[in-house]
Amino acid sequence: MPTPPLPHDPQPQAPSKPGNDECCHSGCTFCVLEMYQEDLAAYEEALRAWQQRQQAAAAPATQGVKKPRKRA
Repeated sequence: MPTPPLPHDPQPQAPSKPGNDECCHSGCTFCVLEMYQEDLAAYEEALRAWQQRQQAAAAPATQGVKKPRKRA
């Protein structure tokens, strides 16, 4: 069963991919395709960090606590 996300820590949202007709292919300084690639890289990094936070929160709180030994 998946663990619910941490409160107030929403999953990052992927950037919207530009349509085929949004790039003029004239080498603009602020090309929508290049800006999308930069946004996508930032999103992927943010998503990895978010996933690590979620995994850390889902780890048992008793991790590292020794269980009592059974008596013979």
